[in-house]
Amino acid sequence: MDYNARLREASREILEGRIIDDAELRKVADKYNIPLSTVKTLSTFYFHDYSENQVCMGLPCVLKGSREVAKELDKRGIKYTITYCLGYCDKGPVVKLNGKLHTYVDGDFRDITEASPDYVLSNRESLGDYLRRGGFGYLDRFLNEDSKFFILELLVKVGLVGAGSLVKWKSMISNPDRPKYLIVNGHEGEPGGFKDRLIMERNPHQLLEGALIIAVALGADEVIVAVNERFRNARLSLERSLNELGSYLAGKGLLNRLPRINVLLVGSPYIVGEETALINSLEGKRGEPRLRPPDPTESGFLGKPTAVINVEVVAAAPVILRAHYEGREPIIEKYFCVTGDVERPGLYRKPLTIQLDEFLGEAGAKDVKAVFVGGVSSGLVHSSKIKVRLTSEDTRKLGVFIGPGVIIALSNKRCIVDTMLEVLRFFSHESCGRCEPCRLGTRELVDILERVREGKASLDDLRWAESVAKTMMETSLCGLGMSAGKVFLDALNQFRDEFEEHLRGVCRAGVCFR
Repeated sequence: MDYNARLREASREILEGRIIDDAELRKVADKYNIPLSTVKTLSTFYFHDYSENQVCMGLPCVLKGSREVAKELDKRGIKYTITYCLGYCDKGPVVKLNGKLHTYVDGDFRDITEASPDYVLSNRESLGDYLRRGGFGYLDRFLNEDSKFFILELLVKVGLVGAGSLVKWKSMISNPDRPKYLIVNGHEGEPGGFKDRLIMERNPHQLLEGALIIAVALGADEVIVAVNERFRNARLSLERSLNELGSYLAGKGLLNRLPRINVLLVGSPYIVGEETALINSLEGKRGEPRLRPPDPTESGFLGKPTAVINVEVVAAAPVILRAHYEGREPIIEKYFCVTGDVERPGLYRKPLTIQLDEFLGEAGAKDVKAVFVGGVSSGLVHSSKIKVRLTSEDTRKLGVFIGPGVIIALSNKRCIVDTMLEVLRFFSHESCGRCEPCRLGTRELVDILERVREGKASLDDLRWAESVAKTMMETSLCGLGMSAGKVFLDALNQFRDEFEEHLRGVCRAGVCFR
C-alpha cells in the first residue's frame, strides 16, 4: 500500500477501536509505518472529548436537565467528559456511563432501550418486508432507461434539494474522470437531529435502493455510506441489509450492472458533517473543511468527482421513482426531529405545507418564546414569526434552513442569554480551530455571554460581540463559524431587551442571578 492507503487504514482502525491510549496508538503507527505524531493527531481530533462516561450538553439535553445531571455525577464522585450529541436527543438528558447510554429521569439513570443492537436489528425492516411494500419494484426498469437524469430533476422539483445541486451534478456526469463516487452523508451531528440515524437503522433497504438509483443517475462507480462512528447500530443494520441485498441482486442478474456499496465510519465531531470535512475523514485525514474551489463534484474523494447527499434525500429517491412510473405526484413528507419545551418530543413526518405554530401545538409546545428552526446552526425564530409554512421558500424568508429537520422549542421560562451561552459553548467546543474567526470568535462570544449572564458586562461588550459575530459570518472558512455568528445575531436582534436587562442584573425568566 502507498502512504495514503496506509493512512486510510490506520484512521479506520483508530475510529473502529476508539483508540486514545498512547501505547495502542504506537502499535497503529508501527503497523502502518506512519509517524506517531500523525496517528496521535487523528486520535486527538476525533476523540478529544471521549471517555466511557459522558454527559451530553447539546441544547435539547440541556433543556431537559443535563447540567443538573453533571452536578449529580460530581456529587457521586463519577468522572466524566462533556460532549455535544449522543444521538438520542428525544430521550434527553442523555448520559453515557461505562460505555452504555442512559437517560436521567426522576433521579434515576435508566437504560435507553432503543440504543441496544438487539433492539435495532429486531426493528429493522427486512428485505422481505421491503419487497412486500414495493421496494426495488422499478429498479430494473430504471436501469434500462436511456437517460436517468430525470430522477435528479425530480429531487429538485419536490423541494428536497436546491437547483444549484442540479448544475453541479450535470457537471459531474459530463466529467470524464474516473472513478466517480456517491457519498451518502450519515453523519448527522446537529444537536437535536436523529432522523438520519433512524432511517439507517429502521429502513436500510430503502436507503440502499435510493443510493443505487442516484448513483446510477450520476454515473458513479461506488457508493460510500458514511456513518457517524457513534452510530454503530446504524452501521450494523446497513451491513446486515447489504448482505441480504447482494444475494437478491445476484439472483435477479442485476449485481454486475450496479455500483458497489461500502459502509464506512467517519469521525463524530460536528464539523465532520460538512461535506469536504467528511471526505477528508474518509481519506484518513483530520475531518477539517477544505478550501473551495474546487467543489467535490469536480475533485472530491481521492481527487475524483464526488457527490455528497444526505440520508433523507437518498432514501426519498425510491418513493419518487415509484410515483413517477405509476403516473402520480409523489407525496413527500419530511422528517422532523422535535425536542425542547414540548410534551411529545420525537420524530414526526409532515408535509412541508404544515405551519410551524400548528406543528408545535401538535407536539405539545406551550407558551412558546422562540424556536430554533433547522437546529442551532440554522437560526432562531421569535414566537411572533412562527405562523409560517415549513417550505424551503417560506423558511428562507426568515433566514433559516429547514434541511436538517431539527425543531427545538423554547418556552417563556427560558432565559435567552443562558440558552445562547450553551449554544455558543457548543460551537466553541466543536470548532476545528483551523481558522481564527471561528476559533477565536466562538471563545470571545462565550466569554462575553458568561459576563452578560453574571451581570458583569456593558453595552460596549454587546456592541463588541455584535462586531465579532458579523466578522465570523463574513470571514469564517466554513459554515460552523458563520452559523455561530448568525445565530448569536438572531438572538441579539430579536431579544436585545433581555440582553440589556441582564446588564442591570435583571433576568425576566428568573434563571440567572439566583
